[in-house]
Amino acid sequence: MPKLNFVAIASAAVLACSSAPVFAKTPPDQLVIAIMMTTMRGLDPHEINQLEAAEVVANLYDRLIELPADNVTVPKPSLAESWMVSEDGRTFTFKIRQGVRFHSGNPLTAKDVEWSLHRLVNLGLAPSTDLRQWGFSAKNVDTLIRATDDHTLVLQTPEVWNPNLILYSLASFSTSIVDSAFLASREKNGDWARNYLQTRDAGSGPYSLTTWRSNQLLIADAVPEYWKGVPAMRRVFMSHIPESSAQRLQIDAGDVDVATRLSSTDLLGLEADGKVSVQKVPGFGFYYLALNQKDEILSKPKVREAFRYLIDYDGLSSTVMKYYGTKQQSIIPAGLPGARSDNPYKLDIDKAKQLIAEAGYPDGFSKVYFAQPGTPESEVGISLQNNAAKAGIKLDLQIGDQIGKFRSRQFELFSSRTGDRLPDPHAVLQSYATNADNSDAAKLAGLVAWRTAWDVPKDIQDLVMAAAHEIDPEKREELYGRINEAYMRASPALVTSFQRTDPKAVRTEVKGYVGHPTWLTRWDTVSKSE
Repeated sequence: MPKLNFVAIASAAVLACSSAPVFAKTPPDQLVIAIMMTTMRGLDPHEINQLEAAEVVANLYDRLIELPADNVTVPKPSLAESWMVSEDGRTFTFKIRQGVRFHSGNPLTAKDVEWSLHRLVNLGLAPSTDLRQWGFSAKNVDTLIRATDDHTLVLQTPEVWNPNLILYSLASFSTSIVDSAFLASREKNGDWARNYLQTRDAGSGPYSLTTWRSNQLLIADAVPEYWKGVPAMRRVFMSHIPESSAQRLQIDAGDVDVATRLSSTDLLGLEADGKVSVQKVPGFGFYYLALNQKDEILSKPKVREAFRYLIDYDGLSSTVMKYYGTKQQSIIPAGLPGARSDNPYKLDIDKAKQLIAEAGYPDGFSKVYFAQPGTPESEVGISLQNNAAKAGIKLDLQIGDQIGKFRSRQFELFSSRTGDRLPDPHAVLQSYATNADNSDAAKLAGLVAWRTAWDVPKDIQDLVMAAAHEIDPEKREELYGRINEAYMRASPALVTSFQRTDPKAVRTEVKGYVGHPTWLTRWDTVSKSE
């Protein structure tokens, strides 16, 4: 049960499995975080694509660039202490910080940066989109990204892009730098040590991985020699507590310091008690409903449009989505160039029925609907199922971790959320509004448009790419406004409903734990007051 989860952590790490009472208060030099680990499959920074795992990776590894949580659009030095961009905009030269060491003791050099970025592109998994979208491929990455000496990395883009897009990509958890010398002996059959990194780390970050037991607990210890200074929290525990009620009980009792998967009801109650503060961390992704365009019924534009009228935007806003999202039906996140403030759709069962009948299905139809587990995804799924039934659509709702089937296009309806890692409209648009090759063989699994088998209209794709190449801010904003309009008119196969926010309940005595919009929440900034 929930209390036993924390006892298991404490006993495993502190008391060597001896029995111990539940802490009334967490230790002053340790941070305890309650999370849901259900979708954490591994900790390879070049493979993960999930919030909780990204927070872990953010602390086990470093990256060339840092985006401060309070100013994410301004790149700052990290492992790259400085950089220059050539006049033609295609060549980025990074000066790599000296004196940084990996957890193994090996010095971090430009060769490690080169190997890490080559690894990301060559593995070709979902996070590789962060580099592949700029034209890097297994065929050209060896010549376009190279270390010219131990402290200099040169990156050349095949085309000219807005330079911030490149720098933002190099701040993503996906471009974390790994210890190439250490991993060389841990490769098996040319796997780039992928198997090894599922449950271990090879980083230079402020924490090193001590223990990870899937769907149980994770323990990371502070690195005393960390180049930015010794973290105040000498140990971080992450405990798998999937139930909101259990997380609430534990943070209220002081058994955990941070709770990350609480229902809006529990968040409201905790906030009122005054023991915690609730951070609504803004994100650049959306809660979405994907309609597989391989399906004859779901591929009809009027059916796609009908689903926009089956979402209870206002009802969800005031209940389960109160802390988890803000109503947003257009495709560019609020606060970014080209964003729209209007939301033209509302729950309208009669309108949905009309559209379905006009599409040729006056008696409705039945489909299997996959919704991700946990709050608020499961509640959103139940709400849609109920509304669809009123319109004559029978949805067989199956709540569980079905992301693998979504990535391989083996679904009918699927709902979840995205969390894009670049604070720029292109981060969302390249995934939702580009799909250069809609064939199964293309395997563009990093794009939700491809996963949905949506052959995005060419005019929209062309506008997306033009905006990404554009340097002039005013021209970019005008292009993004046009994209937003065109996307809405297309009755897209990806129905966006809420712009994502990630609530984190934090005990008032915990200072410096600041949720990051691009999932890079750090632990080495944390301290505790009495």
